[in-house]
Amino acid sequence: MRILPSLIALLMASLAATASATPPDFVADDAVRQAAEASAADAVRIAQQQFHLKLDGSEDSIDEVERALVALNATYAIASPKPKDAELMPFAQAFGAYVGEVYRRHHGATWGTVTLNGNSYPGFRTESGVNVWPVGRVLNVITDGPDNDIAYFYRKLVAGPAKD
Repeated sequence: MRILPSLIALLMASLAATASATPPDFVADDAVRQAAEASAADAVRIAQQQFHLKLDGSEDSIDEVERALVALNATYAIASPKPKDAELMPFAQAFGAYVGEVYRRHHGATWGTVTLNGNSYPGFRTESGVNVWPVGRVLNVITDGPDNDIAYFYRKLVAGPAKD
């Protein structure tokens, strides 16, 4: 019978070691915050210069971001050959950061590195604990079209997790 308590202790120690070896799904990072702020400022400039849209940091301006992304998607849809993701990333980073910054300023969030499906990305965590990779969401709108509506996504994010 003495083996059972020893076995249980060994199993518990093994589980604790495994849990501590698992990387966290979010790590706050001030460098990511600084980069997001700079990229969000780029989005304001790009929206004004290329799309004649004003991004003012308000939640209503997310609809303007959607207009810019739909225009980018229309260009992408007719392009031949299609631009590579690396060519689209400056737009995705700028507008993704803008969406994240608007959310952070109005609802609170922390920029850092999020891990989604085993991959790490610059993103943010909402105060309710939701990890978000806004650059990926924006890239989906550019490449896959308005069915990925960033304004709808933003409103769902603001609404928070569904309550049972």
